[in-house]
Amino acid sequence: MNRSLVLAGLLVTVLYGGGATATDSGPYLIGHWKLHDSFTDGGALATPIVTDDTVFVFLNPTPLTLALEYAFFDSDGSFCGCDRDTLKPNGRVRYTMTGEQTGGQFFCHGTPTNAQTDGTMKTLVFIGTKPTGNLEVGDAVQAGYQIDVFPGGRTQSDLNAVPLSDQIEVEMLAIHRACNDFIH
Repeated sequence: MNRSLVLAGLLVTVLYGGGATATDSGPYLIGHWKLHDSFTDGGALATPIVTDDTVFVFLNPTPLTLALEYAFFDSDGSFCGCDRDTLKPNGRVRYTMTGEQTGGQFFCHGTPTNAQTDGTMKTLVFIGTKPTGNLEVGDAVQAGYQIDVFPGGRTQSDLNAVPLSDQIEVEMLAIHRACNDFIH
């Protein structure tokens, strides 16, 4: 085999593979909650797609103790509740939507004829708050995944990281304030 090709391949592997980062980790992640959800796609003869519950798992890959907040929004974007935990160094937090509903952290009913059964979950981690009230993100980072549970099985997918920008930091602060109002 050509020695220069092997060296070039090794160099490419080290440069690109060695510098890989976890693209689905960050201080702000989003997912999709479902609770007793059923919908049909594809016409009247299509089989309903049923999801009973969603499990969320948050992982802390750092040696930091992090404040963890996760908020629920309905499919129209209305706030439906929030919960808060401490994410210990190299630790994890997990919960189900059924547990959040039972515990009073989730209140999303929609209309009497159209109950809310799915929506967006947004989660953020931070190391504290600044005297101005803004979040101190610092080196806070999280990873996570969700498990949708349905009759006869389950699926799993990563939560999606949202890149930080000035607008996203404003959104994170708005979520934090909504959580404070909801929890207190």
